[in-house]
Amino acid sequence: MKKILFTFAMLLVGMTSFAQQGATWMGANFSYGLHSDYKNFGVGAKVQYEFVNNWRAEVSGDYFFKKDYLSMWDANLNVHYLIHAGSLTIYPLAGFTLLGETLKIGGYSNSDSDFGFNIGAGLEYPISDGIKLNLEGKYQYVKDWDRPVISLGVAFAL
Repeated sequence: MKKILFTFAMLLVGMTSFAQQGATWMGANFSYGLHSDYKNFGVGAKVQYEFVNNWRAEVSGDYFFKKDYLSMWDANLNVHYLIHAGSLTIYPLAGFTLLGETLKIGGYSNSDSDFGFNIGAGLEYPISDGIKLNLEGKYQYVKDWDRPVISLGVAFAL
């Protein structure tokens, strides 16, 4: 597990080290996971890097708050294709996710994690040259935990 998290951290560092080649943004979001049996709120962080005109990579992670003895987290590596429509930007997304869950009831504890993939879309609206708001919906295909996730976020230019 530590190796996987270290790999995501290295991807994040690698993306931000090439900031002079494209637009780089860092942000935060509030998320809502909508598993059919389990719904929970979360907070997260993201780094986005436009590596080619209209193509952007995003590394993100979320922590979903404990509900009914279960807490969850995810780490994501997604690619966005940016479609500019006036001041609004629309983007389909696809990528990979690592989803973890921890169940704690009294003295019993069990943790598990699985890889999967994301597919979805989002909208961005700039409120200034260095700040943008976004709304995103994606479906996480993960063994036993398939679910839609809706996020509302803000990002700042670096």
